[in-house]
Formats: sequence, C-alpha cells, structure tokens
Amino acid sequence: MEVVKSILRILQFLLVLLTTALIGNVIASNVSGAESAINFTMFVCALSWLAVLYGIVSHFVAAAAIPIVALALDSAATLFTFIDSIVLSAKLQAVNCSNFGRKPSDYIAYGSHDNEKRCREIQASIVFMWFLFAAFTASLVFILRDFRRSGGSVRSSVRGPNMSQIGV
Repeated sequence: MEVVKSILRILQFLLVLLTTALIGNVIASNVSGAESAINFTMFVCALSWLAVLYGIVSHFVAAAAIPIVALALDSAATLFTFIDSIVLSAKLQAVNCSNFGRKPSDYIAYGSHDNEKRCREIQASIVFMWFLFAAFTASLVFILRDFRRSGGSVRSSVRGPNMSQIGV
C-alpha cells in the first residue's frame, strides 16, 4: 500500500508542476484578459504545492508526519481543485480553440496576442486539474483510512475510555 501512496504523491507532483507551468504561462502572456479565474487557479496550484510537498516529506520522514495536518492540507487541496476544475470548465465552455465563434469580449480565452494558444493552455490545465483532483481524492481516502486506523476521530478530538477500561 505504501507503493500506491508514493505513486500518488509523485503523480500529484507532476500534475501540479504541469498545471502551474501552464497557468503561469497564461498569466505571463496576458495583455488585458479575464484574470479572476486564472488567478484563482494559481492560488489552487500554490495550495496544492503545499499539500504535495508536505505529503512527500511526511511520507519519507516519519517525524514530520502529523496526521491532522496531512488531513487538513489534502482536504483543502481536494476541495479547491474540485472547485477550480468546475470554474475553469464553466468559464471556457466546450470550445474549438481554432474557431471561437461569437464569444463575449470578456471571454476567458481572450487576452493574449495569441488567443488560440491561450485557449489550448487553459484547456490543458483544466484536464490536468481534473486528474489532480482525482489524485488528491485517492490520497485523501488513504489519509482518512490511516487516520481512523491510528485511533484518530474526524468527529471529535477528545476520546472517551475504551470498553475494557470501564469497570462494571
């Protein structure tokens, strides 16, 4: 099972790297385009970097592993990658990047000297963000399972005595 967790963390690292590079290029080539969804995507990438790097460090260095921190970071990364995937998909819509048709002037793919390239970079980042969401979801399932197995409780941090400790 440790091999699967390692593969998930490496996959998350690669997907965050690719998404950050694509969105960074979209931001760098921006002239006067719609930026709110793109900036939110960069925020999600930064949060994902925190979750991935902490996950990698805690996977290889047992002293750095704090289960509640890993649970919080992976939960936040899962939630925000899901939200960002939906936002970017809704903003871009199903579009042919070679032929925009009649899109409004504040369309997310407009705002670069090469709008087709910007559109394709946003499409690729949407795909990588959906895969990143799937990877974070799988990782979160493993963390929740380990957290519950180690005696942690998602509902309360204060636990009562076990049944064997109660005198009858």
